Amino acid sequence: MSVIYLMFIAGAVASLLLYKFQKAAAYIGFGIPAAASLYGIWFFFTNLTGTSELVVQFPVMAAKFTLDPLGAFFSLVISLVGFAASIYGIHYAEEYRESVSIGAMGFFFNLFMAFMLMVVSASHVFWFMVFWELMTLASFFLIHFNDSEKTSKATILYMVIAHVGGAAILAGMLLMSSAAGSFYFQDFKGAGVGPVLATVLFLLFFFGFGSKAGVFPIHVWLPEAHPAAPSHVSALMSAVMIKTAIYGIIRTCMWLPLNEWWGIMIIVFGALSALLGVLYALTQHDTKALLAYHSVENIGIILLGCGVGFYGMATGNAILAAAGFIGGLYHVINHATFKGLLFLGAGSVIFRTHTKDMEILGGLGRKMPLTAFAFLIGAMAISALPPLNGFVSEWFTYQSLIQAALGSGVAGTIIFTMAIVALALTGVLAVMCFVKVYSVIFTGTPRDEKIWEHAKESPVLMVAGMFVLVAACVALGLGAPYAASKIIGVTTSITGSGFDAAAGISVKAVSGSVVSPVLITIIFVSMIFVPIIFTMVFKDSTSTMRTTKPWACGAKYSSRMQITASPFTGFLRQTMNWLYRSEVHFEETNGYFGKVKYSSHAKDIWWDIIYVPIIKGFSGLSQMLSVIQNGRMQIYASYVLIMLAVFIILAIFG
Repeated sequence: MSVIYLMFIAGAVASLLLYKFQKAAAYIGFGIPAAASLYGIWFFFTNLTGTSELVVQFPVMAAKFTLDPLGAFFSLVISLVGFAASIYGIHYAEEYRESVSIGAMGFFFNLFMAFMLMVVSASHVFWFMVFWELMTLASFFLIHFNDSEKTSKATILYMVIAHVGGAAILAGMLLMSSAAGSFYFQDFKGAGVGPVLATVLFLLFFFGFGSKAGVFPIHVWLPEAHPAAPSHVSALMSAVMIKTAIYGIIRTCMWLPLNEWWGIMIIVFGALSALLGVLYALTQHDTKALLAYHSVENIGIILLGCGVGFYGMATGNAILAAAGFIGGLYHVINHATFKGLLFLGAGSVIFRTHTKDMEILGGLGRKMPLTAFAFLIGAMAISALPPLNGFVSEWFTYQSLIQAALGSGVAGTIIFTMAIVALALTGVLAVMCFVKVYSVIFTGTPRDEKIWEHAKESPVLMVAGMFVLVAACVALGLGAPYAASKIIGVTTSITGSGFDAAAGISVKAVSGSVVSPVLITIIFVSMIFVPIIFTMVFKDSTSTMRTTKPWACGAKYSSRMQITASPFTGFLRQTMNWLYRSEVHFEETNGYFGKVKYSSHAKDIWWDIIYVPIIKGFSGLSQMLSVIQNGRMQIYASYVLIMLAVFIILAIFG
C-alpha cells in the first residue's frame, strides 16, 4: 500500500521537475502512474479478503490508513481505470503541448490518483477530510487545463457544490466523533447513536457524499465540469472519483443503526437519478456532456442496488441484503470500466476532430476503426447488452428489486415495483441514446469535409488505453460467476459475518438465473456470421460488388440529408418539453431563399427550479450585508470592540 502511494507522489515530483520538457514530462508524468496503477491492480485484488494497516507519522499527528475488503475493492476500481487513463494520457497530452505545461498536468494527475486512493483507506476523521478536499482541489486544477470562460464557470459551480457537500460530511463526522468519543473510524460502529441523531447523520452523509456522486437533484455540476476537463481526466472523474462518494455512503451507513426508510429513500433517489439522467442524456449534442448525464444515470442504478442492500439489513433479510450489495458493487466496477472506455473513446474523436459537437461528425468508423470498435463495446456495455458486463450487474439489480418487491408490504411492493419499471425504462432509453451517438459519429457519410480529410486513427498508446478497458468489459461479462464470487467477501465486510452464508446462497441463486455468458457469446457470434455465410452460399459468382451513394429520390445526394442527433430525439423532446424546456433558435443567412440555421438545446430545468432561487437569495443577502462594509476604520474597530464585549460577557455569565 505504501509503495503505491509513494510511486504516485514520486510521479508528481518528477512531473514538476520536468516542467519545461514537454515530451519527457508526458512519458514520465503518465508512465509512473501507469506502473503504480498496474501494481495497484495486483495488490488490491490479492487483498480483497484481508485487512492491512499503514501508519505514517506527520509532524502534527499520525495518519492511519486501513485497507479492509471494501476499501480494497474501491482501490482496485480506481487503479484499473487509472492504468488505462495513464497509458492513454502519454499521447493524449500532445493536445496541450502548445498551450500548457504537461509537467503541471502530470503533477496534478498523480496527486489526484494518490488522493483518491488515500480517501478510501483513511481511517481518521481529520485525514479523511484532508484527502477528500485535496482530491477535489486536484480535480479542480485538472479541469482548468481546458482554459475557457465556460471552463471557469464549470469549475466555480463544481467547487461551490463540492464544498457545501464537504461541509455536510464534516458536520456528520464531528457529530459521529462526539458520540463515539474518538476520531478513529474503528470506534464509530456500535457507538450507541440514538435514532434521531442517527437520522440526522444519515441525511448529512447521504446528501454530502451525494453532491460528489451527482445524485439527483445535486447533479447540475457534473454535466458542466466533466466535459470541461481533458478526456483522460473526465474518464477518471466520471468513472472513479464519483465512486469515492458511493464508498462514503456505504462506509458511513455501516456505522449507524439502520432504518428501513433509509433504504427506501436511497432507492427513490436512485430511480430518479437513473431515469432523469438518461432522459437528459438523450437530448445532448455535446458528446462528453451526454456521457456525463449517463454518469448520473448509472449512479442511480448503483444506488438501487445499495438501497436494497441497506433495506435488507434493516429488515434482517440476509439474502436480500447480499443480493442488493452484490448488484450495487458489481455495477460500481462495471460502470467504471465502460464509462472510462466511453470517455477515452470520445477523447480520441476530439483529439482528431477538435470538436465535441456530434452534429457535424459522421463516417468516422472508416477513418478511426479501432476507436469505433472500442466505443461500440462501451456503448453495448452501458446499454446492458449481453454478454458484456453491464448486462450482468443490472441483472443482479433486477433480481434484488424483484426479491424485495415480493417480500414487502403493500407500500414497499409499490415502491420496489416502480423502481423496477424505472430501471427497465432506463435500459430502453440508454439503448436509444447510444444508437444515436454511435450512428451519428461513426456511421453514414462525412458532414464536414475538412474534419473528414484530417481524421485518422489515434496514436497507439491512446488505443492501448481504450483496449485495456475493452478487455475489462468483456472479462467482467464472460467471467461473471468468478467476479461475483470475489464480490461476496466485500459484501460480507458490509453486512457482517452473520450474512456470509446468505451471500453465498444469494450469489448462487442469482447467478444461476443468468444464462451462461459463454453460451450467449456463442449465440451472438453465430448471429454475426449467419448473414456472411448466407451471402457466400447464395452469391452469384458472376456479380461484382458495386458501391454507390444512397438514392435520394432523383435528387443529388448530400450528407445533409442524413439524420443528425437533434431529429433523432425530436419527438421525445416535443412530448416531454415540460421536462426539457428546449431553446429553439432560427437564423436566416440570406433572406427568404437563403439557408436557414436551426438549433435546439434542452435545458436542465432543475437549475432554474432549485439553484437560481438559492443564488438570488444569497445575492440579495450579500447586498444587505454589504451595508456594514462602508470603508471606515472607526466602524471596523467598533465591530471588534463589540465582539470582545460579547465574548467577555459570555465568559463571565456562561
